[in-house]
Amino acid sequence: MAVLGVAAIGAVSLLGGCGFEERQQAAAIVNGQVIHESDVQQTYDQLKAAKMNFPENIVVTALVAAPLLKDAVSKSGSWQPDETYASVISSIPGATDTTKQFVEAVALIQSQKMTPADVAAYRADLKKAHISVNPKYGSVVQSAEGPVYFTIGQKTPNWVKPGANPAPATAQ
Repeated sequence: MAVLGVAAIGAVSLLGGCGFEERQQAAAIVNGQVIHESDVQQTYDQLKAAKMNFPENIVVTALVAAPLLKDAVSKSGSWQPDETYASVISSIPGATDTTKQFVEAVALIQSQKMTPADVAAYRADLKKAHISVNPKYGSVVQSAEGPVYFTIGQKTPNWVKPGANPAPATAQ
């Protein structure tokens, strides 16, 4: 009994050290970096207010890809935030860092300035990346198609499935 108590205390302290509560409130975690649901919601709201209607799962997809894309192009210098990025950011008063990351990822993809070496580096990093996604947004579905080579979404329309034997209607 004492051994179980010590093990339970050890597990609680380990989980507390990992930011367990923080991870439970995550939209996604990429290589240990948490993308908070509140940041996704705030980015979604800021984009919507600027008349840019992206579904939340696309916001999460871009935020998951953003650091990997940025790392890939930073090595070659093939892309820097440009006039498209600046124009969009100027249309979003008080843009959060997360919103800026989203816009940067989308502007980079739309610029089509990634070199073949950038794409290869990005795909290699993506393959090694540890990505977990809150089931609310769906799951990571790998793809052979660019520009991000994965999607986050529902495999089926409803992620909460009804019971196998629904109760029959009763006649009254």
